[in-house]
Amino acid sequence: MMWSRGMLGALCLGLLLNVACKKSGDHSLPEPVAESTGPATSSGGGGPLPPNHPPISPPGLPSGEAANHPLPAGTRNPMEDIMAFKARLDKNPKDVEALLSLANANMMISRFDAAQDLYTRALAINPNDLDARTNLAIAYKYGGKPEQALIELQKNLGYDPRHDSTMYNLGFLYYYDKKDSAAALDVWKRWLALYPNAPAAGDVRKQIAQIETELGKGAVSSK
Repeated sequence: MMWSRGMLGALCLGLLLNVACKKSGDHSLPEPVAESTGPATSSGGGGPLPPNHPPISPPGLPSGEAANHPLPAGTRNPMEDIMAFKARLDKNPKDVEALLSLANANMMISRFDAAQDLYTRALAINPNDLDARTNLAIAYKYGGKPEQALIELQKNLGYDPRHDSTMYNLGFLYYYDKKDSAAALDVWKRWLALYPNAPAAGDVRKQIAQIETELGKGAVSSK
């Protein structure tokens, strides 16, 4: 995750990943490189993360914040994390922390199908983890399954209709995947009313203004 974030310049395709790595810092994942265009691996879904994917946020941050979370000593890339977390799951298949961290590591290298499976397994153990379900929705979205992504985000709203990252990401899904500008406008306006001081608020105001112009309603203030 939310979103949980700091925005890059453009909001285009800016779904945000809610990371659930260890709070102690061990095996935490780094922020993805914004310009990353490397190919997805054979176990991946629909290609690499888009160029404007916002930074990943580690757990424990207040809503709307992101941080640079460097790799700890001894870990150099997501593949090493993948091996470490797989070893933990071999010992305990219900290790939720390992499931989520392994899912996040797979997202980092565009293995969206693998991430979907891991987030689903974690949610079977803890269905109340709204951030994990948001991540699952993002994995579905980037894996070419926007309808399933929408289902997961709507499930989250059933638990908490004010959930920050769910509402934020739902706007992107409506606008870019469903091509439903009116629905995106509605959810983003409600999100903005709830989180007017979030780091992404200014960018969302600009996005709202763009949509209202497209719909012929006139732009809203970006103050």
